[in-house]
Amino acid sequence: MQRLPVRRLEIPTPYAVGPVNAYLIEAEPLTLVDCGINTPEGQNALLLGLNAWGYFPQSVERVLITHAHPDHYGLVHLIQDLSGATVYFPVRDLARIRDRQMLFEIGRLLVGAGTPLDLLFKMDQQRKSGPRPRMHHDEVVPVDDGDTFEFTLPEEGEGFTLTALFMPGHTGGHVVYLEPATGTLFAGDQLLPDTTPNPLLEPSIDEPGERRRSLKEYLASLYRMEEMDLSLVYPGHGDPVTRPEGLIRATIEHHERRKEVVARALEEEPRTPYEVAMALYPNVRGYDVFLAVSEVIAHLDLVVEDGDADVEERDGVTYYRSARL
Repeated sequence: MQRLPVRRLEIPTPYAVGPVNAYLIEAEPLTLVDCGINTPEGQNALLLGLNAWGYFPQSVERVLITHAHPDHYGLVHLIQDLSGATVYFPVRDLARIRDRQMLFEIGRLLVGAGTPLDLLFKMDQQRKSGPRPRMHHDEVVPVDDGDTFEFTLPEEGEGFTLTALFMPGHTGGHVVYLEPATGTLFAGDQLLPDTTPNPLLEPSIDEPGERRRSLKEYLASLYRMEEMDLSLVYPGHGDPVTRPEGLIRATIEHHERRKEVVARALEEEPRTPYEVAMALYPNVRGYDVFLAVSEVIAHLDLVVEDGDADVEERDGVTYYRSARL
């Protein structure tokens, strides 16, 4: 078998990143990797995409989710309702979306990063007005690192196996699905050809009251990915990647350069992460402020770890000071 029998379904999103990919694996059981966003346009694209390849939604028997973002699992309920397919969901991301305190904790972290309260309110209103994922939680099976999923190709008399690998970074519970014999990886948002995944600001599951070091986790996942013998990567957005080793290395180097830019933003005076984000991304608005602050905090972690900045708190807000001041 030279290549897995995979069909790509492009599903529009209202986000700047553009369409999201769902992948149909034409083997038994018929499986979707991710399923798109819960909008009328997203639903139409998923159903028409399945039909274009000769399937009804009732044909789908299994859904593998890479991570808990609305554009990747928003239509789980549709497949559940129409086909009764078994849905597999990363265990650590599942815990996050079931935690009623999660949004409060993210808000607390944003306040500590210096984000104005009125802006937080506007961001929350924008979030509430956006697409809302739906899922029948009691019918979902948690996926953990090392879980395997078997496929058969009856006409060829052979099969293959996907293995779930825990690779945090973009989210704290992100998993990818690897087929080692062909070096094929369903990467979700851990490796993207046209942009760099945002290492998002999230509370730590393992250390209550703390936040996870998202970029440090993400770089560790990239180094792990770099050591794999990969020949083809199916990303969550954009075209398949046929030279993954080059993209992995380019992504690592991008974050090294971005770390230097963030460090230089501290040279004149101590700044909060929000202030650094506004200096580097002056045109961001609304929810994109959260993405900008997330990226800055993630890189500030590396700047501090390198000894190039110190951290101080004033009235519950965190400031970063260049070690040269």
